[in-house]
Amino acid sequence: MFQPIHFTHANGIPAGSYAKFFQAFDAKYKIKAIPLIGMNSQYPVTYTWAHLVDQVIHDIEQQFPKQQVIGLGHSFGSLVTLMAAYKRPELFSQLIIMDPPFVIGSKSAIFEGMQKLRLKAVDKITPAAITLKRNDHWRSFDEAYAALRKNRLFNNFDEQCFDDYFNHGIRDDHSRGGVTLSIPKDLEAHIFRTVPAWWWRTPRKAPNIPVHLITAEQSAFYKQGLPQGVKKTYGIDFSVVEGGHMFPLEQPEATAQFVQQIINIQAVKKGDS
Repeated sequence: MFQPIHFTHANGIPAGSYAKFFQAFDAKYKIKAIPLIGMNSQYPVTYTWAHLVDQVIHDIEQQFPKQQVIGLGHSFGSLVTLMAAYKRPELFSQLIIMDPPFVIGSKSAIFEGMQKLRLKAVDKITPAAITLKRNDHWRSFDEAYAALRKNRLFNNFDEQCFDDYFNHGIRDDHSRGGVTLSIPKDLEAHIFRTVPAWWWRTPRKAPNIPVHLITAEQSAFYKQGLPQGVKKTYGIDFSVVEGGHMFPLEQPEATAQFVQQIINIQAVKKGDS
């Protein structure tokens, strides 16, 4: 009997980019993912990400009907998965959230107010401004490949993971000619600027299922103390691995092995094995 895992990808990084990470899991796991979350007009990106949460929930119900899944996500995807577990905890047996972009602490209320007022400063506080400045058009696939391989975001990517990202993240640009991003940078920026900031109010505790957070030594979130704050406020334990924020794509095989260890530990604690 296989163990179902539902995965949600990071903002701007299609699920196909994680193929090597998925392939490193034992055969007993069956992994399903939304290829490009946020691209379905039925589930638009809005303040609080409510529709994106519904998209994750509906995909779980379709991919694994009448089964509890192991919820797994990276960055933006981990936070959406966590939010889905708060809304529909019965769908999950456990969660593993990899470097979620929590907005917590004393300044989160201020940030939420800025979001509600739609202040331009939100773009500067989040990665939205940088995203909007990125080049998103190239004359050919070869030109795009050469340019993106030098981009700081992809510096430490595993070679196969970068190739998989490129194969899924770049497409023909039918309006301008040449090639462009599969996930438009305007959409990526919109997701960044709408990251939920109400965690300072509620729920103030983890969902009633096992949850573990994995961060990385060079992650900005870890350096800012966010995983530590999450543990203090929500009681969610965390582990620290090597690498940066994109560690599942920098060290896909090692990350997959570590995730499986956490799955087994949480299953034992829960009494599932």
